[in-house]
Amino acid sequence: MKTIGLFNPSSPSYNPVNMDALKNFFAKYDLSVKESKNLFSYERFLSGTDQERASDVMDLFIDKDVDMLCALKGGYGSARILDLLDFDVISKNKKPLMGFSDTTALQLGLWAKTGLKSWTGLSPRRDVAKETPVDKLLEKSFEQCLKGGSMSLSLQTLLPHKTQVQGTLIGGTLSLVRELIGTPYQPNFKGTLLFLEDVMEEPYKIDRMLTQLRLAGVFEQVSGVIFADFYQCLSSDDNDGTITEVLLDLAERLPNVPMWMGLPYGHSDTRVILPIGVEGKIENNTLSFNYQLF
Repeated sequence: MKTIGLFNPSSPSYNPVNMDALKNFFAKYDLSVKESKNLFSYERFLSGTDQERASDVMDLFIDKDVDMLCALKGGYGSARILDLLDFDVISKNKKPLMGFSDTTALQLGLWAKTGLKSWTGLSPRRDVAKETPVDKLLEKSFEQCLKGGSMSLSLQTLLPHKTQVQGTLIGGTLSLVRELIGTPYQPNFKGTLLFLEDVMEEPYKIDRMLTQLRLAGVFEQVSGVIFADFYQCLSSDDNDGTITEVLLDLAERLPNVPMWMGLPYGHSDTRVILPIGVEGKIENNTLSFNYQLF
């Protein structure tokens, strides 16, 4: 792998991006950066028009000199371009894609339509385009992505259940997973290990989104659910309770669905990169998987 195609499917970069720091990070791994045409475009709250952002995605998939795609940042907007993509062309030009947060919608849509596996967890605008050191866990998992290595992560069970579960890892930001429910880009949840996180949503709003997934039958299909970091998801009213109470309530409603918490993935400073579409196994409350996509 030699060249990363950098694109922005979501919100624009409102502040200047330290591209030197970003490129220096990738250069440590002998990776060069190719910027998409509309990387720094503006269109209201989006990084260019839907057509421009979709065109950037297609151009990078087709470009034979680009080995991997990476979304610069999150925000909002990646779901808006799903119906503008040519999935047949992408299927014939599959290559690794990395994103985080809002890119969840794009990644799960691509997986649903083309079976494209990807990595979620790195947001270069936030994580590497800075003067301070990159989080050690984030960098370690990025290195494992590049060499097709493996990872094992300790989890905490919500309720007692069977000790070994296997399934295809899919997930990301809960609000983006919920955004795809009932659309042509909703992934097939059957037999999956569904991992979920979110940021700055009050517990009752997290409960609302989980309720939608429950009523849509998502949890009846999965092999297990792994809750990650719900960063700054705090109640404005102490009487509303906590995220942990929301998750325990769901686990008690669905006692036959194995559920865990404590996955170090989310919007906090410490984060692991996870694969989407790759088989994972949980045994004795330890999640293990390989980063190899193809």
